[in-house]
Amino acid sequence: KKFLIYGTKVPHFPKESFIDMHALVEVKFHGNDLEEIEEGAFDNSPNLVELYLYNNNLTNLPKNLLKKLVLLETAYLSENSLSELDEDTFKGLSKLNVLHLGSNKLETLPVQIFNDQNSLTDLYLENNEIKDIPEGLLANAKSLKEVYLSMNKIQSLPRDLFKNTPDIEVIDLSDNQLGKLDDIFTGLSKLNRIILSRNQLTSIPDGIFSGLRNLSDLSLPGNEIDKITPGIFKGLSGLKNLELQLNNMTTIEPSSFDDLPSLTSLSLEKNKLASLPSGIFDKNVELESLYLSENHIEALEKGIFTNLPNLKRLDLDSNRIKNFESGTFKNLKQVESLYISNNKLHTISPKMFEGLTSLTDLYISNNPIKSIHCEPFQDLSSLYSLIIEDVHFENFPSNCFSSMKNLSTFTIRNSKLNVLKKGNFAGMDSLKNLHLTNNHIKNIEVGAFEGLSKLESLSLNQNHLTEIKADMFTGLANVDLLILSENKISSIDSDIFALIPHLRHLYLNSNNLHKFKGDEFTMIKNLTQLDLSRNAIESFPSDIFKTLTSLTTLTLDYNKLKTLEKGSIPVGHQLEFLSVVGNDIDDIKSGTFDDFESILNLDLSNNILKHINYDMFQGLRNMYSLNLEHNEISDLNPNVFDNLPELRQVRLAGNKLDDSVVEAITRKYPELDSFKRYIKPNLQ
Repeated sequence: KKFLIYGTKVPHFPKESFIDMHALVEVKFHGNDLEEIEEGAFDNSPNLVELYLYNNNLTNLPKNLLKKLVLLETAYLSENSLSELDEDTFKGLSKLNVLHLGSNKLETLPVQIFNDQNSLTDLYLENNEIKDIPEGLLANAKSLKEVYLSMNKIQSLPRDLFKNTPDIEVIDLSDNQLGKLDDIFTGLSKLNRIILSRNQLTSIPDGIFSGLRNLSDLSLPGNEIDKITPGIFKGLSGLKNLELQLNNMTTIEPSSFDDLPSLTSLSLEKNKLASLPSGIFDKNVELESLYLSENHIEALEKGIFTNLPNLKRLDLDSNRIKNFESGTFKNLKQVESLYISNNKLHTISPKMFEGLTSLTDLYISNNPIKSIHCEPFQDLSSLYSLIIEDVHFENFPSNCFSSMKNLSTFTIRNSKLNVLKKGNFAGMDSLKNLHLTNNHIKNIEVGAFEGLSKLESLSLNQNHLTEIKADMFTGLANVDLLILSENKISSIDSDIFALIPHLRHLYLNSNNLHKFKGDEFTMIKNLTQLDLSRNAIESFPSDIFKTLTSLTTLTLDYNKLKTLEKGSIPVGHQLEFLSVVGNDIDDIKSGTFDDFESILNLDLSNNILKHINYDMFQGLRNMYSLNLEHNEISDLNPNVFDNLPELRQVRLAGNKLDDSVVEAITRKYPELDSFKRYIKPNLQ
């Protein structure tokens, strides 16, 4: 009863294809590069209910192709190259419910083409070249519920287009060239959603949506609307979602949203609003999400949000706001997310966040803030994530954030913060992630991290630290990840890691480390990952990694290592991933890797190796992947790796080898992607 062919190349469909297939109810013939169907091809399948011919290359349909399919309910003719349809194409198909004609090249539609489709519920005409809709096109489509006309070139619509479709629920006219709206929605009491995005509308007539009491979603972004007036939304008592973003709006008149008591989401971002009239949201008590970002707002009227008790998300990013008056957010007890970045705030003033007792996420970025008062943060007891970024303050008082007992993630990034003082993070009992990245931190006082017993990750990268001293990290007993990269650290006190017994991931890359005493890492026996890349390291003490019995990943990229020999890289008995990219390594002596049998992946790319011999990698009996790209290797015997029984991947691009050698190695070690199964996540 079902016929299915797809993803092949069948350019021609002859009329004899379905002879004696009277019981056929479903045909799926999509994605076959079909160019032609002969008239009569379906005449012997009168019981067909579903027909799928989408994603082919059809340029036309024979006039009577579907004539005998009187039981047809679903037809997919989309994603072809149909440029026109005969007015009798669907004649007699009174049971047709769903018709897909999208993504073709239709420019016009015959006025009578849907005359027999009184059962049609879903009509898809999107992504064509339609410029005009004839009057009476849908006159007999009385059961229509959804019509999709987006991505065409429609400039106007006949007034009576939906006159005989009283049950319609969804109208999508987005991405057209509509310059105005006539009275086309009259009587459509069941209409639930109107999409008019990305047209050329400059205004909306008052009362055009009157009577659409069931309309839930109205989408108007990407037009050229410059003003909102009180009569536009008259009668939309059930509207929940209103999208007006990306217009040219400079004015919203008072009471414009008074007829929208059920509104839950209002999008006004990316307009040119300089102010909002007093009381503009007073009748929108159900509002949960309000988006006002990327406007020109300089100040907010006092009490502007007073009657929004259900608001949960408020986005004021990218405006010109210089100050929030005390009490601005006082009644917003349900707000969970507040965005105030990219404004002109000079300070976080007292009582600024008063009333935001449910706030969980606060993002303050790119404001000219020079000082932070502690008082406003006392009102944020529910805060879970706080991000302060691109601000200019140099320090903050101790106990400043002590009331934020639920804070889990705290980020201060791109500020002038230069010192961490004792008690700075006091009271932040639930903090798990502390990111203090790209600041000016030079000094960390003893006790700065006291009380952070639940902290798991600490990022201090891109600061001005020069040394790591004992007691600096007191209170960080449960830290698993410590990032100290891109500082100026030249020495490490070994006792410091005794305070971080659970540390597994340590990043010290891009510092000034070059000399080690040998005891720096003796106290971090649980360490699994160590990054010492981009320092000035020439050599290591022989036992520096001896106590790191769990170390699996060691990164030594872009240091000053030269000839490697036994002891050049201290042994790590569990080491699986070793990277020494971009050093000055010109030779590897026999015995270098004698005790590195656990290595799976060795990366020696971007060095100056000139030759490879049989003994160079002796001992790496479990190595699976070897990267020698971008060296200066000019001679290589394809059998040189025969003493490495597990080797499956060898990378040699960017050397001076003959193509024949590279091809021989590639044939011998073809499993270029298989190493993925050995890769472990860096952070577990």
